[in-house]
Amino acid sequence: MTHPAGDKEATVLSWIDSRRSFIIELLQRLIRIPSVYPHEREAQELVSRSMAGLCDALDIWEPDAALLDAHPAYFAKGQSFSGRPNVVGLLKGQGRGQSLLLNAHIDVVPPQPDSDWDYAPWSGALVDGFIYGRGSLDDKSGVAIMIAVAAALRENGVALRGDLELHSVVDEEWGGAGTLACMQRGHRAEAGIILEPVGPHLYPASRGGQAFLVTVQGKGAHPGASWTGVSALEKAIPIIQGLKAFEAERQIQWRSPLFADYPIFAPIVVGKISADNIPSKVPEQCLFEGLYGYMPQEHWTEARRVFEQRVAALADQDPWLKEHPPIVSWQGLNKEGAEIPTDHPLVACMKQAIGEASGIPPRVMGFPAGTDLPLLVRYGPVPSVLYGVSGDWGLEHSSNERVEVETLIETTRCVALAAMRWCGVAT
Repeated sequence: MTHPAGDKEATVLSWIDSRRSFIIELLQRLIRIPSVYPHEREAQELVSRSMAGLCDALDIWEPDAALLDAHPAYFAKGQSFSGRPNVVGLLKGQGRGQSLLLNAHIDVVPPQPDSDWDYAPWSGALVDGFIYGRGSLDDKSGVAIMIAVAAALRENGVALRGDLELHSVVDEEWGGAGTLACMQRGHRAEAGIILEPVGPHLYPASRGGQAFLVTVQGKGAHPGASWTGVSALEKAIPIIQGLKAFEAERQIQWRSPLFADYPIFAPIVVGKISADNIPSKVPEQCLFEGLYGYMPQEHWTEARRVFEQRVAALADQDPWLKEHPPIVSWQGLNKEGAEIPTDHPLVACMKQAIGEASGIPPRVMGFPAGTDLPLLVRYGPVPSVLYGVSGDWGLEHSSNERVEVETLIETTRCVALAAMRWCGVAT
């Protein structure tokens, strides 16, 4: 006897609600294994063991550093991936369905001193409805959700028509090598969901960002003859102020409905400035570094060109800098932007599934930070969206990172329903 797809959907969602302890304990086990770059191996071993009984096939491999270094989208060159495997699990579809991949990263940022935490960063402590620990939000929640979705389907005998792939990747925090390596290895699908902690909204777009360094030259002098020198620090300040005006112009130039909620969605942030080591000297060189945000529609080379042109134009306003122009260099970090149309079938599928499974339809927005989205959208190509647990975005890389159990369970429900709707349920 066959059962309507709707009955199977209800069964899967009911199973998720009843197996809260399984999902909680899985996330706690993941948190308790430190996986700070470049030490992802042990956590990935847990992931592979968890997937082994649920998936029809597993692919476990170390990304090829030489192949990555040769790719135009990869900027964190020269890394080693020895002992840093990706894990991809496959739930084979029964045919006549659309394929889908779920992507989440296992690597986490350092936890800062343990003393900054109310509960130890690798404890996975469950307190008052929250799970604490480094990666609880970013992004071991995503890894736990994809495994829980596979378990919900398998435990209830629900077969999909289209293939469902689970991608647990390394290196997202450093350069995105894990996701790009999946694309290079052919682990692609007709659509993708990147399970970052960005809920409750749905993001079919994210902006790009690249790191810059500006070197401003002055003329050093002893303080006893300070009038003979030219302070590189004082010359740098108008350049920095001019870049803030440039930032404001770009918010008008690139304004779009997806980014309407953000006063600044393409930021130019100067995070570090340094001059000579001797404080009692007129500094002959000043360096300032920062992050330059750019939009999905901009190619990174064009974004760089307009930045360099603005720095040159600002320097031309000063006689000294016109003769001694600042030098702009780019510091390796570059995560491109990407977007898919808001009327893409994946967006419609996700909106409907999230609305039904959570009771609240998501807003469709652009994400104002760099992600792995362009590695799928541009280089798969795999039309994809960002979606995941809700949380305080400021907690992701801070002490006392935590995820609420209710959003963990609710997001698992939403992703499971979306997967069944997109791939189709075999009857």
